[in-house]
Amino acid sequence: MSIEVKNGVLHIPGAEDKLRQKGMETPAFLQDYTLLDIETTGLSPYRDRVIELGAIKVRNGEIVDEYSHLVAYDKSNCVPAFITKLNGITEEKIINEGIPVAEAIHDFRQFIGDDVIIGYNVNFDLNFIYDLAKKYHLPELNNNYVDVLRLARAYYPKERHNRLIDCMQRAGIAQVEQHRGLDDSIDTKKVYDDFHAHFTPNLLVQAQKKIKNFSLTDEKLSPWQIGFRNPVNNKKIVLTDHLKMNLEDANKMIDNLGGQAQGRLAMETNYLILGDHDFFSRDNNDLNKAQELNHEGADIKHLSESFFLNMLDNWARS
Repeated sequence: MSIEVKNGVLHIPGAEDKLRQKGMETPAFLQDYTLLDIETTGLSPYRDRVIELGAIKVRNGEIVDEYSHLVAYDKSNCVPAFITKLNGITEEKIINEGIPVAEAIHDFRQFIGDDVIIGYNVNFDLNFIYDLAKKYHLPELNNNYVDVLRLARAYYPKERHNRLIDCMQRAGIAQVEQHRGLDDSIDTKKVYDDFHAHFTPNLLVQAQKKIKNFSLTDEKLSPWQIGFRNPVNNKKIVLTDHLKMNLEDANKMIDNLGGQAQGRLAMETNYLILGDHDFFSRDNNDLNKAQELNHEGADIKHLSESFFLNMLDNWARS
């Protein structure tokens, strides 16, 4: 079986359990859904924390319920200065007003329920929520979703930037983005409703066609298929032996995506992909060799198989 992207989702035989089992993106205009937005301390679900959860529940196109809470942790509630400058959330505010993370994610997951999820660049939010729900043994967040950013790109195909604030300003909704969960959820609904009022059937078809569907192992992909977000493009990559994905197929995938699969580590290597268990080993020959080369001036990043595949899945969903 080949490695493929089907309906925007990466499928990699033998290593499916390494991927977040999120739902599929389904560009559409709905009347019933949950629209969400979160605030975090940074961009990585592996390193950073959710500090605010916000959402609205919509029925027949109208808001019928809201969820909004700061999220407090036992060990640290430190907020980077640039985040505080962006949204006004401080460590003191979280300590005084936040609710414990276990309670917050439980209630938030319950609030979402089985609804289709809507959001702006929503895959970012889903990664954080998925991991947090999994950590606290809650129902898997595998709801299908609508990304309003996908609709924005179809509606404004010639614009260089299609951020939420860009769409808000173009539609006369607001001039400033609040960068707070509930406020941004409400503003995203206004943008979504504006698109609903102005989209033609052809525009919706164009948005749906942008969902990726192709094999990653059959033949080299064209630049328009790869796109500028492809994390493998122009990267030299070494795969180690203890991986769950098929090495021959994975090497083909790397080459077809514009990267270069290397048989061994070298000064020009960019990524060393290790099995999840090997990633934490202190006695791994490949990792030790990469560290030696780095001391000599190389810049080899070592990634776990799970991190690497979820990085590719995020690209597939973009």
